[in-house]
Amino acid sequence: MYAALDEQGTLIYAQEAVENQKYFCCHCEKQVKLILTESRKYFRHANKSNNSINERLIHQKGKQLILEELSKYKFEKLESEYYLPEIKQRPDVFINRQLVIEYQCARIDESVLEERVAGYRKLGLESIWILGDAYLETRVHREHLKFIAYSEAYGYYLLMLDSLKQQLTLFHHIKFIGPFNKIFFQREIFSLTNLPNLFSFQVVEYSLHPLMMQDYLVKKLRQKNDPHSQWVKMNFYQQNQQTVENYLEGYAFLPQAPIYQTPAWQRVCGSEVNLLKQPLLTEGQVKNNLGKDYYYP
Repeated sequence: MYAALDEQGTLIYAQEAVENQKYFCCHCEKQVKLILTESRKYFRHANKSNNSINERLIHQKGKQLILEELSKYKFEKLESEYYLPEIKQRPDVFINRQLVIEYQCARIDESVLEERVAGYRKLGLESIWILGDAYLETRVHREHLKFIAYSEAYGYYLLMLDSLKQQLTLFHHIKFIGPFNKIFFQREIFSLTNLPNLFSFQVVEYSLHPLMMQDYLVKKLRQKNDPHSQWVKMNFYQQNQQTVENYLEGYAFLPQAPIYQTPAWQRVCGSEVNLLKQPLLTEGQVKNNLGKDYYYP
């Protein structure tokens, strides 16, 4: 849950919340907890039942907002929860029996996402996934990368809908930069009531310079002592008679497509390239950027 009410009834977003204060659910008004992890802050109920109820309410509200806005465009068919018996799935929004829109509020792992996207494609349907509630953030995190899609206009992108603010956020031209696949993105926020701006928006892509392997990055690399990193370092030393840190000192890392599970420093050192599971990308959208720089400065 990304927002809750304080004791004065003011809506507070988790990123702005303070520890040891009382917060309450916007829907059921029961007290919620502020949860802090290394990557994010969020609220949750004391039990899973309340969490499930809240997720359903937020999902229902967001889906209704999407339907209301799309209804202005006079599609031939605009349906919600239309049952597709061949794959036993019900799209949140179904446009002209050709395009699926899913509003994903609850956590979902890659295998379930992959199965659902594959099911739609089996019927010749493309799907657009809009993230909310549990995935709603002001930044792109690792947990979002499985939802990445691609277009010529936006590059690699994500969509998020804040149903409370009625705002749609477009994260576009997402890239990896540096030895540890740091996520870079550009962001634009649109009012849901002015949806055409999303489609007429003229994207200006930032020019990113190569990231040099400076002292602080070399130090961080030395601290990478998990079993696989140690194996990569030892294997590289045995083959080249020099350490990875010495080899990469002064190396320039160009921005790359955000499709890699293997960190850039390991790829440069000859490690096997493993890709992230990203079901919304087609094979061509991956191959076109595989093994080459995403951007040439």
